[in-house]
Amino acid sequence: MALTCSSSVRRRGHRAKNEGNDLLAFYPETNVLYEGGNSCKAETSPFYSIYSFGDSDSASTSDHLAAVLGLPSLQHYTEEGVEFESGISFMTPGATVMSPFSFIKNGIPAPQQSHHSQISAFMKLFYKDCFSFHDCGKNKVLQKAIVFMDQPGFNDYKHSLLHTRSISEVSKLVPDVVETIKNSIEQLIKDAEAKHFVVSGIIPAGCLPGFRTMFPENDNSRKIQCHKGLNLFATLHNDHLWQALEELRLKYPEVEIIYADYYKAFMAIIRNHAFLGFKTKTLMKVCCGSTGSGPFNFDPHKQCGEEGVVACSDRASHIHWDGFRLTPEASKNMIDTLFSKKGFVFPEFKFERGHGAAAAKRHHHSKIYGRFRDALRHLLELHANNIVD
Repeated sequence: MALTCSSSVRRRGHRAKNEGNDLLAFYPETNVLYEGGNSCKAETSPFYSIYSFGDSDSASTSDHLAAVLGLPSLQHYTEEGVEFESGISFMTPGATVMSPFSFIKNGIPAPQQSHHSQISAFMKLFYKDCFSFHDCGKNKVLQKAIVFMDQPGFNDYKHSLLHTRSISEVSKLVPDVVETIKNSIEQLIKDAEAKHFVVSGIIPAGCLPGFRTMFPENDNSRKIQCHKGLNLFATLHNDHLWQALEELRLKYPEVEIIYADYYKAFMAIIRNHAFLGFKTKTLMKVCCGSTGSGPFNFDPHKQCGEEGVVACSDRASHIHWDGFRLTPEASKNMIDTLFSKKGFVFPEFKFERGHGAAAAKRHHHSKIYGRFRDALRHLLELHANNIVD
């Protein structure tokens, strides 16, 4: 699938150069971000719709993804007269992946919403007025649709960290969280015959003002002030998720499962924030917060909208909306960066077949990532024990 973007490309600090169809192409070896135009849409999208799961507080990412692919904005499944074929958001506020019981058995209060309830709502709507998928053709619609899972697991960790404040303890949840994500994908493959998935990792938690306020230890990168232990934790989750998606690709070679690397895309925006119009002086500050509340303008006891918490007048110059959410402008830049030339989606978003040699290659990579994951877990535990606990 081709993405059509502006052909006018600028590179900060270097002579202007035409690189073809780039919008936001970050080259990690040079820390340079190319920019051209204000939009990047699919030239000939093979898809009809998007079905999204995740936290509705960050639902703007779904609409940004739809815009990139030239598809209409998503309806919410609770809307009256919702049309199945047009794409639906099943996102709910604060949704976690694991069930409430999973938290309770780990000594953590149960959250109100879960990913399971979203999958259930999806299946209920799909079976409405049908004896089976094959009776009403909804499975055929899904084969021309994208199932988008936006940062599954992030709220599980956020909820757990808010109650335990222990990175090493919460890291023990990673295998269960990722296994639940994997099972949800497999259910949609088996029961709904979904063929195209975009599953995102989580952004570097150590760069979010809310977590930085919770963990104020002197553990900052000199340039971007991110908590190393929390970023290691995010990397641990993302590596487990990558491994799980590799296993699903091997098991279901006819299904496209794309991994969206939010971590790298977010870091690309941080490194190139001034070029994108985000102010350096507010790089780690929230837009909707309490002025004077610490270095991040964030008060964990006051949420956006409450008395004494006001939104800034220049939202577009901020990356962080509140302690844990990005501004719509930052979300849009991240989605554009993901799907630009040399972006951060793996495998490339082309939906081409050729699974023979690719399967063997993925199997080899699975072994490598497995060893890396074990080493990373050990490093995280050492780091957490020395700094956080």
